[in-house]
Amino acid sequence: MNPSRRNFIKTIAVGMLGKGLISSFPFQAFGETEKFEDGFEIQKGFKVFNRETQKSMEALADTLVPGAKKLGIRQIFMDNISKDPGAAGFFDAGFWNLDTISKTRFKKPFYALEKKEEKEEVINHVSVKNRTFFKQFRETVINLYYTHPEVWKKLSYNGPPQPRGFMDYSSPPKV
Repeated sequence: MNPSRRNFIKTIAVGMLGKGLISSFPFQAFGETEKFEDGFEIQKGFKVFNRETQKSMEALADTLVPGAKKLGIRQIFMDNISKDPGAAGFFDAGFWNLDTISKTRFKKPFYALEKKEEKEEVINHVSVKNRTFFKQFRETVINLYYTHPEVWKKLSYNGPPQPRGFMDYSSPPKV
C-alpha cells in the first residue's frame, strides 16, 4: 500500500463506516448476558459483587435515593466500580458488613428486609460504625443518579452547555 494522503483518508473512512455498522447492532446480537451477573474478579481467584451483594447494593441505593432501582442503578454502579479494583474491594467489604449486621439482627440479608424500621436500624448502625463506607457509597450513588440524562429530564435540566454552547440570555430558555 502506497502511503499517501488519499489512502489515509480512504482507510479512515472505511474504519468509521465499519465502526458505525458494528455499533448499530444490539449487544444481545452477540450473545452477551448481563455483564456482571455473578460479579467480577479484581485479582486472580478473588471475585467481588456476587448476586447477593448486588441485590443489597441496589436495595441500599434505592433506600438512600428513591427511584434509583427504577433507573437501573445496579448496572450503572457495576459499570462504574468495575474500572477500579481497589474501590470494588472496599465496597464489597462494606456490603459484606451491611449484610452481616442485617443477618445478625433480623436473620435475613439487607435486600430481604421489608419493614422501613428494620432498614433504618441497619443503616443507622452502618452509618456510625462503618462511616467511611457509608459516606463514600452515598456520595457515589447520588453522583451516579443525578448525572444520568433521564434524571436531568425529570429536573428540567437540559444538560451541560458545552456540546451546544451557552444559552442566549436575551430570550427565555427552551424546555
